[in-house]
Amino acid sequence: MAATYHVRSCSLPARLHSNGLNHIQQLLNKLPTDTTSSLSFLSELYDSVSHLFNDSPASLLLPHHSFFTHLLDLSLVHLDLCSKLRDITCRIKDCLRDLRSAFRRRRHGGDSIIQCHLKAFIRSRRSIHKDLSKLLLLLKQTEHSSSESTHPLITLLRQVCSQTCHSFRTVLLSLSTHVPKPMPSKWALVTKLMIKNVTNTNAQVQTNEFQMMDEELQRLCLAKEIKKEQIKSLITTLDNVDVAVEELEESLESLYRRMIQARVSILNTLSVHL
Repeated sequence: MAATYHVRSCSLPARLHSNGLNHIQQLLNKLPTDTTSSLSFLSELYDSVSHLFNDSPASLLLPHHSFFTHLLDLSLVHLDLCSKLRDITCRIKDCLRDLRSAFRRRRHGGDSIIQCHLKAFIRSRRSIHKDLSKLLLLLKQTEHSSSESTHPLITLLRQVCSQTCHSFRTVLLSLSTHVPKPMPSKWALVTKLMIKNVTNTNAQVQTNEFQMMDEELQRLCLAKEIKKEQIKSLITTLDNVDVAVEELEESLESLYRRMIQARVSILNTLSVHL
């Protein structure tokens, strides 16, 4: 009697998984508008994109090779933006730590120590403000995809890119609040114009912890005498900002890892037939 063998097929699936496409579309439909939640959902979105590409047949992607080449280039820009935003959050945390330390040392140096550190903190905020304006310009250059394909996967990926830009823009605007007594410069003007343009076409950014902090700093800078109540109020605000920055940093770190995983999944899928 002839022996029979059961051979397991290792072929790739013949079409895209509709469940994966539907899950991505559902995530896109329910993404929130607030910064931290938006980044968390975006991380989940990129995680779903990774799973979809891991289960997708490379043969179906090859006819759209030029789009995916563009997508890979765009992913590098998005990764760079995410990395630079993480660096900015670290800089903000360092500034907050120095200012808090100055408050603790006030009894040894008086108001002069506070004023000195306030000026240093504001200088740091101006420097960060300039970097944020540059990132806004970079982001604006990546907001439009050149592909006109109606392929369902490409349509979804264009939406993912659009949502990525929107979430990054939300973060940048939340950090680009008014800095007390800004020095005139071309970057200050660029930031003002960029923020004005974005808020004219989107919902106004609501008052956040950074705006509250800058308002407190403004009042403290204008005060002839620093009162204990003012310091207490500012410390409370700084604590709130520190919590917000910590959450933002963690969300950006998680998103960065998911974006790398999605990029690797795309590269692996395309490399099957290259």
